[in-house]
Amino acid sequence: MTESIKNEKMLSLYPIDYPFETLVSRINSTPVKLKLDPDFQRKYKWDKDGWARSSKFIESCLMRIPLPSCYFAEDEDGKHMVIDGLQRLTTINRFFNDEFALEGLTNFKELEGKRFSELGSFQTDLETTTIRCIVLRKDNPKSLIREIFSRLNQGAVSLTDQEIRHAIYPSKLDSLLAELGAKVEIARFGLGSQSESSRDGLEPEEQVLRYFAFSDDPNLEKFGSTLKMFLDNYMEENSNLSDDAINEHRARFTQALNICNEVFGEHVFVNPTVDRKRKGLVHYDLMMTTVGELAPDEARDNAEKIRTAYAQLCSSDEFQKTLSGGLQNKSSILRRRAQWVALLQDTLNGV
Repeated sequence: MTESIKNEKMLSLYPIDYPFETLVSRINSTPVKLKLDPDFQRKYKWDKDGWARSSKFIESCLMRIPLPSCYFAEDEDGKHMVIDGLQRLTTINRFFNDEFALEGLTNFKELEGKRFSELGSFQTDLETTTIRCIVLRKDNPKSLIREIFSRLNQGAVSLTDQEIRHAIYPSKLDSLLAELGAKVEIARFGLGSQSESSRDGLEPEEQVLRYFAFSDDPNLEKFGSTLKMFLDNYMEENSNLSDDAINEHRARFTQALNICNEVFGEHVFVNPTVDRKRKGLVHYDLMMTTVGELAPDEARDNAEKIRTAYAQLCSSDEFQKTLSGGLQNKSSILRRRAQWVALLQDTLNGV
């Protein structure tokens, strides 16, 4: 193995033992030096059934029980983002900010019901308690950081692929994905009108990202082994878009969505030939990157013929074959697109 290949597979990191007091100071500094991402805060689970679990953790700290290491990723400005240890650090920060009182203690029963400000000399004990923090340097390849995110978040509160992208590539594009993902058609995609459910794990943002990735590379020339890697790479390559490019992306997505809604109406992003019609990403990908990118007048004037053609596509055996097996692999995506593009072109040309 050459040295360069070896370096691409090995992390550049350094360990540091931070006192709790320092960690809390860095979390609450302006600007923030240690980022507990607000989108991950909803994944804080230790307060689900009261504060017993959080209290047990604080009690363990007072007992000087060794704590698992936390992992941080260093950004270009030298700030750190938590990629493993969110529950522990959030608990420490919340307790130091007097957000909960201790409960269910077994060894320090005299502290039952007390908040941090009421601990007396135990305050200093907690402030000086240290935890080993492993900092992944900013010179690590982003692909390697993504791998570490995935490997460290295999537990009950694992992060989705899009949450990892969101953490690694904070940018104007990332903000745009959140903005466009809030559109009701995307935020409620696939959910019934009466459903009280919501889409979790930044699914709407990933859906917007899919459009841009497929739209900008219709032949999937940059599509490697998986859709995940395809989206990862698009996010990385476009993390420094200019304001003009962001505005272009916003306008392009909005127009595509509007055209699809106008052409397909209640059958937008569904298979119109089945009885149980439910929005699906296969239909979203196809419609948005083809019909959605037609000139508005052309789409409007040919709306009925386009709907008929799409129903014909969904009824064909060749199309159905692309929906079995590897639904989102490169060959299936390209075959579906080729079938639809050919049929759509014939329709618009009056064949």
